[in-house]
Amino acid sequence: MLFRLRLTLLSLFILAFFQSNLLAKKFPVGYPECLKDDKNPIILNSKSKNQFCPLNSKLGHKFFIVDFTSPLKQAQVDWIEGRIFGDTLIKNTPPYFKISYMKIDDTPPQSQTIDYSKCRFKTGNKSQYVGEQTNSGCEGDKFIKEIFSAWEALNIKFKNEFLITNAPEGKQSLIFEYLFHVLRESKVDFTSEYPQRELVIVSDLMQYSKRFSFYNHCKTSSELIKPNKCKSFASLLKNKKIKNYIDDRKPNKDSLKNLKITILYINHDYETRDGLSSSLVKLWEDLFKYIGVENYEIVKQLDIQ
Repeated sequence: MLFRLRLTLLSLFILAFFQSNLLAKKFPVGYPECLKDDKNPIILNSKSKNQFCPLNSKLGHKFFIVDFTSPLKQAQVDWIEGRIFGDTLIKNTPPYFKISYMKIDDTPPQSQTIDYSKCRFKTGNKSQYVGEQTNSGCEGDKFIKEIFSAWEALNIKFKNEFLITNAPEGKQSLIFEYLFHVLRESKVDFTSEYPQRELVIVSDLMQYSKRFSFYNHCKTSSELIKPNKCKSFASLLKNKKIKNYIDDRKPNKDSLKNLKITILYINHDYETRDGLSSSLVKLWEDLFKYIGVENYEIVKQLDIQ
């Protein structure tokens, strides 16, 4: 009898042990199991910069910088919208990952504000992501879906204000500077404290500043007016002032941890010229290698001519 009792207690202990391990593995580290998690609740205060984010953990951050220095046609706006908003954003971003948007315009990056920064709230439905579904043990499905609808409405409202087609052409295009600013400055909250980070740059990639200009670097002797083919990155670095400028601003190794960079390459009319697009992409690929970015992807928009 005593033996059976001990065996039963041992079985219960083993079962409890495995169940606790399964529950521990159910959610990623730092992931709040419930909306009102005792140790790590979700911030719902609309005045908080981290609305819809877990209070005590950082799971991931997706940061979009969108280049408005060249006027955008409607087809380009539609392509951008389909890539960084709506269902695409929800399907490609896990719940409680932070999402931020910033414009590239004539404003120096140090003075630029982040237009939007909130965490992606969960839908309450089953998806590829662990924790997307309402946790029926501690959450109400109706309440979760009401909060998701509120998050979605805020995101749609922001999208309609952010994507404008009548922005004036910029006097400069500080793409390098914005890239380095986001990677270097802790105030934008894109540090390696996040175990997963993706920086998405939406741009035509034509750097233009007083320091150096791709409009000049991407012309050959046969073309005096419009860019037609970029010289190599190595030839760019032969200019000591440009090399020093890049070297002085390169992000350190820590700021490159847990990082992926995605370029959504917008084609303007002149960039469909034979040789320009491919040589411009190669220029940026060599830049990434030079500064130590290993995980990157360049997605080209289809020609719209």
